[in-house]
Amino acid sequence: MEYVTIYRVLSGPYAILFHIAMLFVMNEYRYPRKKAGLLTFILNLPIIVLTMAVYLARGSETGGKLAILVYIIPQVAVCIFLSKYRDGRVFFTYFTVSGVFIFIIQISNLIDYYTSPESHIVMFLVRLITYPLVLFLLVRYVAKPYRRALNLLRGGWNIFAFISCIYTLLMLVVFNFPTTLAKRPYDIPVLLMIFVVMVLTYMFFMNALLKQNDYHREAEMNHYLEHQTAMLENRIAYMEESEKNVAIYRHDMRHILTTISGMLSIGAYDEAAGYIENHIGIIDSDTRTKWCGNTTMNAVFQTYFAVAKSKDIRVMADIQLDDIEGDEEAVLSLVCANAIENAIHAVASLPVEERVIRVKIIQLPKLMLSISNPYRGSVTFNDKGIPVSEEEGHGLGMDSIYTYCQKHDAECDFKVKDGWFAIRIVKN
Repeated sequence: MEYVTIYRVLSGPYAILFHIAMLFVMNEYRYPRKKAGLLTFILNLPIIVLTMAVYLARGSETGGKLAILVYIIPQVAVCIFLSKYRDGRVFFTYFTVSGVFIFIIQISNLIDYYTSPESHIVMFLVRLITYPLVLFLLVRYVAKPYRRALNLLRGGWNIFAFISCIYTLLMLVVFNFPTTLAKRPYDIPVLLMIFVVMVLTYMFFMNALLKQNDYHREAEMNHYLEHQTAMLENRIAYMEESEKNVAIYRHDMRHILTTISGMLSIGAYDEAAGYIENHIGIIDSDTRTKWCGNTTMNAVFQTYFAVAKSKDIRVMADIQLDDIEGDEEAVLSLVCANAIENAIHAVASLPVEERVIRVKIIQLPKLMLSISNPYRGSVTFNDKGIPVSEEEGHGLGMDSIYTYCQKHDAECDFKVKDGWFAIRIVKN
């Protein structure tokens, strides 16, 4: 006989909420994560209510058999709707997480059956401890490299999705058919063997994913270093040219002063003022500005702001940036270089009075970057919300911006409003 107790009533939705939370941290979404979290809650709420109603009305044995209809199928539909991907990746993610979820559900039921079938307190305590622990392990060690693998790896997911689906359905069958496993203790070794094989399979797969991540990360870093070297070489050439010009003017200073003295001696004051102003402008064009405290980032800003100035583009910059740790410096420098280069390309063809680029970067309380510029025409976005362009030479580098955001837990937002295009990046 099944007893309805407060612990049984609480343990059901408690477990389901953690299942949804585990899916959320492991999945990649077509919406920003905050919006995806809100939609996940809203769309899953009626599924939770329906599932609990079936379990309370029909009991855990019948409810377990109906779980495919009242919970799994609607849940899969929600995941497909919200997921960034509509291939084997979403199915593999769902059934992998669900396999762990179902195993904990049924093991807690099994232990409860032999210890506290009338109170269900053991069921509740097992789930109370186990689900937060599993969620912590996923967030701490698995979620980020796994989501990165979802973005980097394109093939092989369908076969792994099929395997994970088979494991999950196999556990459902073993636990619930023809009766619950608690009434068939002789089948417990079968369940344990299925779980062991499933865990070993997933360990092998995760090891392969991590190795693939390392390979792609190394390839990315080599790509970044190549670009960084090219940017620094350009900056060095620019600095050498500037220093050469300054040296020339220093050498010619005697002749310049003699000329000015001659103009003043004959009363050609206006000509002398214009002559002085002309040389001040030339010297100012070679003055080096320190935009921020980070050497690499400063070189990027000097290089691309000089390019903007050569195209009569005004740069309004407010940059508060100092030390950047690890490989983030190389990646962030490419993000800024790509964004500024795209902005330069966008405004170069505008009338001179409209050529302006706004750059604002702060590091505290958290890294926030905003680069905006006026534009003419239209901006097209792909399914990831990233702007794309068919115009040659424009819209390049968005992959590195997207990669930075994925790798460093940052949110990227592209906006078009009142004739201005803006890219904003906020590191979480």
